[in-house]
Amino acid sequence: MKRKIKLIIWPIIYLVLIINVCISFILVFRSYYYRSIFVSGSSMEPTLHGTVSDRVDYGIIDDHNSAINRIKRFQIITTYYPFIGSTDYKGGYVHGEENIIDENEASYKIKRVYALPGETIKFVVDPELMAQAKAKGEIEPFGNETQALAQQALQVQIKENGSDEFKYVKINFKRRIDTKKLGEYVDKEFVLGDDEYWVMGDNYSASSDCFSKKEPIYKDNIVGVLVAIEGTCKIDAHIDPNSTVDGTKISYQCKQRKRHFPTYY
Repeated sequence: MKRKIKLIIWPIIYLVLIINVCISFILVFRSYYYRSIFVSGSSMEPTLHGTVSDRVDYGIIDDHNSAINRIKRFQIITTYYPFIGSTDYKGGYVHGEENIIDENEASYKIKRVYALPGETIKFVVDPELMAQAKAKGEIEPFGNETQALAQQALQVQIKENGSDEFKYVKINFKRRIDTKKLGEYVDKEFVLGDDEYWVMGDNYSASSDCFSKKEPIYKDNIVGVLVAIEGTCKIDAHIDPNSTVDGTKISYQCKQRKRHFPTYY
């Protein structure tokens, strides 16, 4: 009887040990290979949650060149902006010159890639659907029906590098669109250079991005590609006098983490 018990117990012990070793390896690999990030701000709502007063999403990005070199349309990335007057980090950004990023200064944004280098992006708005969305939006600004109309009204066309024809791209993610601002997108067209990307937040109503600035970002502005959202945390925000020259930048920390099953992107 004892022998039978040993024959059952030892395999279980070995299995538990193997599982623990595998989990430990995965955690060590994740810690060293990926970079941790958390969402701060509402520009990626309703996909990613980052309202400071609530629990926000946190996860990991792949910041290796191998991931950045393979970026596909509609992937979510982290980036900093090169726009004139940007306060993303001390000294500003000069494309083509060596720019040293101060980790205390850099203000990374989480956005979605719409257009790739060499492409042309065009926003097309159906006037009839736009009128319906605006009328509905006066009563219910962010209701499901309003947003459905706005998303149908506002579509995106892409002309790929080397092509003469615009094609509609299928958008499978939800967007938050201010129906009153739909007219701003009518027939807006932007041509990208060989190392330029067009990125936007899913929350068109509250996103500082390529459309709001009417400028693309450069490849060397991209920090990494979102791999997974792993849980939620509370943001601890305070002014860090050592974070900027004038000591006005708010420093954020991700605390009280709660892990859930990862959502991969």
